[in-house]
Amino acid sequence: MRMADAHPPQLEEPPSLRALVTGNPVALAHGVIGDAWTQLIMREAFYGVRRFNDWSEALHIPRTVLSGRLKRLVDKGLLDSVVPAGRRRAEYRLTAMGRDLFGIALMQGRWERDHAPSRMQSRYDMVFYDSASRVPLDPVALDGPGGSTIDPARIGWEVGPGLIIRGSPTQRRWRTKRLPVDRPMIDRSVELIGDYWSWMVLGCVFFRMRRFEEFLSATGMAPNILSDRLSRLVAGSILVRRAYQSSPPRYEYRLTESGRALYPVVLATHGWSLRWLCDQEAPPLSLLDLTTGKHVHPVVCDGNTGEPIQAARTRWMMEGQPPSRGRSGSRAG
Repeated sequence: MRMADAHPPQLEEPPSLRALVTGNPVALAHGVIGDAWTQLIMREAFYGVRRFNDWSEALHIPRTVLSGRLKRLVDKGLLDSVVPAGRRRAEYRLTAMGRDLFGIALMQGRWERDHAPSRMQSRYDMVFYDSASRVPLDPVALDGPGGSTIDPARIGWEVGPGLIIRGSPTQRRWRTKRLPVDRPMIDRSVELIGDYWSWMVLGCVFFRMRRFEEFLSATGMAPNILSDRLSRLVAGSILVRRAYQSSPPRYEYRLTESGRALYPVVLATHGWSLRWLCDQEAPPLSLLDLTTGKHVHPVVCDGNTGEPIQAARTRWMMEGQPPSRGRSGSRAG
């Protein structure tokens, strides 16, 4: 069953578009991690930040926003709040669930480098490497540890009993002017796709919806919000707008090459959500290999070894610098 035209045979009725778009594993993940500040807070956690003031200094984030995001990340199980012995203030440490987000950040960072680099990324490149072997990592989404790369043409989907319409999280698009950073992974991409509604639009397009009215029906978002997200995605060269009717003018939206290149990010997010947010026995939606009929459980692995990439073993450097244990990319936990 391809994402464009499949209707799962085991259900008496096909799922509604609203349930398909808002209740699939990727949508569930973006309900937790889909806003820009949350993604940047988690990025800094991978770099080793644990204290409130360090996040505040690194991101120039309003303190009330930071406090709210940290509380939510603790409540959702991505961070633990711990008061170290001999100290009065809490530190926030990555849980196993939080550390497992590292693969998504790597795939999003790779997409950003290739399709939406910031000014600094146009001059420098962040290279991630294994701290034990000192060999650069090649992050890819595989169909399992030691498995094969996932070919979009061979992937379909089937729904499960847990697929229901989900409400949207309470989020506001950020409006704070941030200062440049010296380790810019996902810095630019969060400006383009760093909110829940942008990902809902992309979810519609990946399910082969094309038109404004379809997006409205499937997402339930307000027309002005939808217009804004479509404009941003077109301006970011992720979607292209094409006329399908001249009088009155009507348009449809399709993925560009850059938009299609987000597929590995979608796969990584789907895999993380299956592991941490879904019923393992009855996920709301499963990916299928159309050739073998087997379920696909994406995992971000090193393309050189086929082993899952672990945040705690990963370090980073700016291209042209020798690997240094003093410039750590992730001190998870």
